[in-house]
Formats: sequence, structure tokens, C-alpha cells
Amino acid sequence: MTEPLFDPMKHPDWISPQTAEWYSRLSLETGEYKYPWMSHFDELRAEDIFGETIASCLNKDASVLDVGCGHGDFTTRFADIAKEVVGIDSMDGYIASAKRQAPDSLTFLVVDAHQPLPFTNASFDVIYTKKGPWLFHNGMNEGYRIIKSGGIALGLYHCGTDGGFRSLFPGLYSPLPDTHLKDMKDKYEQQLYESGLLDCELKMIEEVEYLARPEDVLIKKCFGQKESLKKVVWQKCLHQVEDIFARHAVSKGLRVVNYHVLLSGKAK
Repeated sequence: MTEPLFDPMKHPDWISPQTAEWYSRLSLETGEYKYPWMSHFDELRAEDIFGETIASCLNKDASVLDVGCGHGDFTTRFADIAKEVVGIDSMDGYIASAKRQAPDSLTFLVVDAHQPLPFTNASFDVIYTKKGPWLFHNGMNEGYRIIKSGGIALGLYHCGTDGGFRSLFPGLYSPLPDTHLKDMKDKYEQQLYESGLLDCELKMIEEVEYLARPEDVLIKKCFGQKESLKKVVWQKCLHQVEDIFARHAVSKGLRVVNYHVLLSGKAK
């Protein structure tokens, strides 16, 4: 049995992922929400499936809103197939990066999606989010206000990573509960049910990824964390991770499975 590794989450410098502090730190450090580890995928990534789903809803007259657009890399996919593409995010650093890198035809705004939105009624044919705020539930009425009747709402959310990966690195990664995927499915089905949208659909996606190097195991765990914590993790874990990686990796790298859920519905 593998000896437990150091648990970064017990270190005082650990920042809980997907919190305001975590997003703010990542924005200030890089100006991007971009995975820094090296890997490749067997088939289409979940975000590529999501992108194709969004594109199928668009035409040259469509207006589309990306909620929580980050540095705008994903948003640019729709620049040539929609009339208007707008990305919003609450982090100034992300929006500054998006404006520097994206085509002038796209609009990027610093906006808190939990506050009144700076758009007129029935502005958008498609509103989507990739891991960001879902605008269609009680307490967030702005989504219903700014989407057109018959407009499409879409969301892609990450539901965890495993596929046997976590059991290889006890301590460094915690096991997911046996009911984890069912719980995630139930959670997002409830979210769709409460949205009041029509023609709701939920699709679970399993994405096979191969981490290229032992250090990518650590980079994945410490994404968005402070350099002080990363230094401790590398000192305490790298040698053991290298040994585990060497014993379990295949020619493509170390296999992991990422779970996602894709939500869709139509506005009344």
C-alpha cells in the first residue's frame, strides 16, 4: 500500500479553489484562467463538446453572452459565427487579458454576475457559462430578463477528477465518495428543474486525460496556490510522486478521468 503523501490542504497557506480569494490571486498572478500542467486527451475535450453545442445554437444574427469568461480564450471561438459576442467576468485581470488578446469585434466587461447586469431586456439569443455563475434560478432573475424568448441557456461544470488517479496519491489527493457522480448528477438535475427553463437536458461527460510528467501531478493539485506552498509540496512530494508515476504511467502519460456535466434549457 502506498505511503500517504503530504496533504497540501492542511498547510496554513492553502487557499480553497474556486473561492473569491483563489480567483483573485490567479487573476493577479497570470491574468488568465488557464491550466498550467502538460497533458493530452484521447478524444474531444469536454470544453470542445461544449463549444460545438454552443456553436450549433448560433447563426450570423445571434447575440451570445459568456458569463464568467475568464481571459476570453474560449469566448473567441464564436467571434466569426455570431453577430455579437460579449464576455463578462468579475476579475479585472482576466478582462484586461481578454481585451489584449481577443479580436476587436468581441466585447469584454468587468461585471459581477450576481449584481444587476448592464444589458437591456431580451438582449441575448444564447447565454452560457463554463464553470461560472448560472443565471437561471431563484435570486438571480437577471438571466431571465436579458435572454430572449426561446433563447438557449447552457452550462458546463467540472464534477471532479478520478478514474483511479486519486488512489495512487493518498494524502495528496482525497478519495471521492462512492456516490459522488450520482450526487453531482442529482445536484445539477435539481438546478435545471428549479430554473423553470423548457426542454431541459443534462449530459454527463467523461474526459480521459494523460498527464505528461510527474510534476504535472503536483501542478494540477497546486493550481492557483501560493508559491510558498508550492515549494513545500515539491520538497515533500516530488520524489514519491516520481516513483508512483514511473510505475503506473503508460506511453501516453498517467491516465486520469475528468467528469463534467453539460446543462441546457430554453427560455420561455
